[in-house]
Amino acid sequence: MYVKKIRSFIVLATSDSFRDAAEKLNITQPTLTKQIQLLEGIFGFQLFLRDNHGCYLTDEGKIIYKYALNLTDELDKLLCVVKKIKTGRTGVLNIGHTFSFINVLPEMINKFTEHHPMIKIKIHELASVEQEKRLLSGELDIAFMEKPMNKQIKYEEIGTDHLLIISNLKNNFQINNLNDINQILDKNTLCLPNCDSHFDLFQKISKFLSRNSLNFPHLCYTNNIYNTISIANLYSNVAILPNSLVHNIKSTIKCAKLMGKGSKWKIGMSWNEARASTDALTFIDEIKKNR
Repeated sequence: MYVKKIRSFIVLATSDSFRDAAEKLNITQPTLTKQIQLLEGIFGFQLFLRDNHGCYLTDEGKIIYKYALNLTDELDKLLCVVKKIKTGRTGVLNIGHTFSFINVLPEMINKFTEHHPMIKIKIHELASVEQEKRLLSGELDIAFMEKPMNKQIKYEEIGTDHLLIISNLKNNFQINNLNDINQILDKNTLCLPNCDSHFDLFQKISKFLSRNSLNFPHLCYTNNIYNTISIANLYSNVAILPNSLVHNIKSTIKCAKLMGKGSKWKIGMSWNEARASTDALTFIDEIKKNR
């Protein structure tokens, strides 16, 4: 009821005259005068003084002006929230990811939430197969994973990930072929994250070793990635991990890119278009634009 009158009051308080304020508000001067008089009648005191040089806030008007500014700021925020709700720009997004996205996903989400603070993000680290199931059931809105098998799921390729062999061996090592890998594994203990702590990664590395008929007579398991890297830092130990998990770790550790079947894989963003919400489609569009 009072919103229009209060906005007129604020414009007049920062203008030189009633005529100047009326032009800014795109209303007639008599209409503005009536609005201010009605507001003064509601409050029970005068808000402005007028003379030949213009109009000025009374002492009471100056106090009201400060509160009016806060009120209109809060009102603008309220209207912004109302607009977001009406257009579907508020809610919760469930986003899944594999280990390949552990370093790049936070930046993507941060950029999105800067422009859409009303949308809450819930992150789930899951194997690609599990993400595919949850996209189909609607439990996930967006998945960052390997290419899905189900044609119902849309897929946008983002990049690749690949396996590295890492160690702190005194002598530099080079990987030119699978025989080089076998020689390193034969002479050193291979450290891997165990199945319970990181099933998806364990499966990826195990398939790589099996598909390329690589021998690893000395083997030890760790309960997390950081332990795997730490143990690989010891002399006569090596580890196989994806580039996405080790490329930004500051260490004296040496890395060499592996080759062979399953040593490299494509990764991207997936979604179920049949179930995609407005929020999800907005997120997807912005990721595509920022690539």
